[in-house]
Amino acid sequence: MIELEQLRQLVAFAEYGTLSKAAEALHISQPSLSRTMQALEEELKAVLFTRQKNRIALNETGEVAVEQARHVLSAAEELTERVRLAHRSRQRISLGSCAPVPIQDLKPLFRELYDGVMVSAELNDSDEALLDGLRQGRYQIVVTHQAPPQDAELFSFAYREEHLSLLVPIDHPLAQLPIIHADDLAHQNLLLYSEIGFWTQVCRKKLPDAHFLFMNEWDAFGELVGLGAFPSFVTDAFDPERPVENKVVIPIEDEDFQTAYYFLCLEKDREKFQRLIGRLREKRFWTEPL
Repeated sequence: MIELEQLRQLVAFAEYGTLSKAAEALHISQPSLSRTMQALEEELKAVLFTRQKNRIALNETGEVAVEQARHVLSAAEELTERVRLAHRSRQRISLGSCAPVPIQDLKPLFRELYDGVMVSAELNDSDEALLDGLRQGRYQIVVTHQAPPQDAELFSFAYREEHLSLLVPIDHPLAQLPIIHADDLAHQNLLLYSEIGFWTQVCRKKLPDAHFLFMNEWDAFGELVGLGAFPSFVTDAFDPERPVENKVVIPIEDEDFQTAYYFLCLEKDREKFQRLIGRLREKRFWTEPL
């Protein structure tokens, strides 16, 4: 049976032109390379070289053999790479999400349910881009904030909701309000963490007259929130009842500041993620019907 190593040595001989140079490049002895070429001829039952004193060269049959050997080696490399990619895809999951909350929901569940699987997560504020990424294989799971289109190739379900409130210093004029509407925030100075996915666009669009102080470093944002100079947004997704010193949490009544999140994967991958899907459906993420 022909071995790949024999073909590699044949191609090396074709590239370097002599046994000595090819053997040096392959880090083997010249006699060893010569024996491999003789064994290959025996395996193929064909003469591949013209032999003269102290010199051999490829004949026409040998040239054909080299051409075919290159095809076989290329195919073998492609096979290896495809298998490795398939293996890595089973060991690594790419998650695309429209907001941070789903990432904080799903990553711990993956660690709990799928031992050894690495999860990389990416924020993308466009539901359309997330769906395209899912279909193209960039993501294995996505979470959107709008109901996905009906598509037999997709599996989806709404698994949680999120409501935004305003965290207000107790001496701020807004602190006297029991609820807040978007109109109440016109011309207000608001502190906003920039890495919040689609919520950034919601705030910009629905609060066009507000003045935003954007922060892209979480620690610095937390410190500034702690100083209490500006109102900031908080979510009911985590510890909604936890009190904050010298601050009041006021619900934002407008529907634009409430959302449902939709879990999506390809229908063909549904069984693969069945444990995760089951746990998401078991957990009490819903605070009340939207």
